[in-house]
Amino acid sequence: MNKRAAVTGGTGFVGTALIEHLINDGWEVTALARDPARLNPEHLNTTQKLRVVEGSLADPKALANLADGVDVFFHLAGLTHAKHPDDYRKVNVDGAVAAAKASRDVGALFVHTSSMSARMPNTSPYAQSKFESETAVDAVGGRWVALRLPAIYGPRDMVTLPVFKLVKSGLALEPRTETPARASILFVEDAASSLIAAAQSAPPGHVYEVGDERRDGFAWSEINAALGETLGTQPKPIRVPRSVISLYHSGVRGFERLFDRAPSVREGQINEFFHPDWVARENLLSDACGWQPQTSLKEGFAKTAHWYQKHGLL
Repeated sequence: MNKRAAVTGGTGFVGTALIEHLINDGWEVTALARDPARLNPEHLNTTQKLRVVEGSLADPKALANLADGVDVFFHLAGLTHAKHPDDYRKVNVDGAVAAAKASRDVGALFVHTSSMSARMPNTSPYAQSKFESETAVDAVGGRWVALRLPAIYGPRDMVTLPVFKLVKSGLALEPRTETPARASILFVEDAASSLIAAAQSAPPGHVYEVGDERRDGFAWSEINAALGETLGTQPKPIRVPRSVISLYHSGVRGFERLFDRAPSVREGQINEFFHPDWVARENLLSDACGWQPQTSLKEGFAKTAHWYQKHGLL
């Protein structure tokens, strides 16, 4: 396989890690960005292999420029929080279709980044949009694979930072469910490597789920205990009932709507939080191409905590 790649969502958490992996592996990378200045300065300052195309998923000319001459088109751009449910479709479905068409038109392999939440599309508008994006990409034609990534954490991630802070303070929240909730959880560098492995050796035309180091994933209690060990604490587990989280989410969403702020809690997120099984098990990428994560949960937590501490965040 030649090593020329296009990347959307390169300014995001996983996208940044993917670009770093690609460049380190000798790929020539072209990245789409509405604001090129947001791309990691390390890329711009240390290598000539990153080309930046200014534009968005709604710009056909920019997408054609992005896809020109590439062998693999990695699509990571997406919307995780929206003021209006229809916005998820516009970005996550229509945007994926536009990117897939640009990839198809140059004969590139399209690697679509989906979410484990797509397994249960009724949980939230976000989950529904990710499920629909998979079907829409298939309908475009061309060569494609889609990866349902699980929960991702690692350096640079601001979403997980509050969890680290809470556990460091001695508290560990987990959803109160009838059976202990379990999930796959993956270090960001392993998420990036899974995308590259899928491009290189996974049979196209399929949706793959991406797991972690354990076939049965982790219970929340195990995740919190591992994080507590990393931070030198023994956090007190608190099994939070759905009613409490529901009240909190309603308050946050109401406050943000009142002051026209960007949403920090998405509609239906409580359904995602209390769903008891987000463990990857259906059509696993590891079974399809032999990919395996290289970072254990404890090692990943240690690397993430170190980055937070280095930057004065923890």
